[in-house]
Amino acid sequence: SDEDEDGPSTSAAGGKSDPHPELKAERSVAGVEHAKLQGNQCFSKGSIEESVRWFSKGLWLADALQPAGPPGELRSILHSNRAFAYIKLRKWADAERDCSASLALKTDNAKAKYRRAWARFELGKCREALTDVDSVISTLPAQSRGEAEELRQKIVKAMGSEASVAREPPKAKATAPPPEPGFTRMKIVEVSDSEDEAEAVSSDPFPDIKVEPSARGIEQAKNEANSRFQRGAVDEAVRWFSKGLWL
Repeated sequence: SDEDEDGPSTSAAGGKSDPHPELKAERSVAGVEHAKLQGNQCFSKGSIEESVRWFSKGLWLADALQPAGPPGELRSILHSNRAFAYIKLRKWADAERDCSASLALKTDNAKAKYRRAWARFELGKCREALTDVDSVISTLPAQSRGEAEELRQKIVKAMGSEASVAREPPKAKATAPPPEPGFTRMKIVEVSDSEDEAEAVSSDPFPDIKVEPSARGIEQAKNEANSRFQRGAVDEAVRWFSKGLWL
């Protein structure tokens, strides 16, 4: 019904207009959850711009429902997920801003802090990025630090001297639960359909190979690999197959 969907576009908290009135979601906590799910699904299909629109819709709804709206944790997740979409779009300043908003709502959101470190590194804010990534590493058991440690190495390299930014190796928390079977890294990267936030994925093994993050991109990687294999360029075929698998 008309009452279930978004009302006038200026009725959000603070009088902010609905940024995406064409995206329909009821004005309720369930509507915010629906927007988050739609954003996750669009992201997983490679529709990154569309995922940003849905995450933005969810955040607008969440603000419109305050002070009795969704809990801060859900709003923190929306900011963190939109931040990762911005990272995919290489909109580093927007990603940093969203991560900071996420952390303001939930200070222990390690995924948001990792993503902010990533964005800050890309913005050239290496000192701030290092502070963030060290904070993330300090909260993780040793077997789950892979991605964060890799990012730290890149930051230190960009700063010129690891000796000048050396830190004490963080101690694992005694109360930290064991990792899930098959996972050795913290789940801090990908947005997922089934989870509120991230699923584990390794960093891009071949960033020099440019393919869009979508089903079409995977198909392109497969075709390129097959073509190179047929021509006898086996090493290059392996790189393209690996790129497709990563995507």
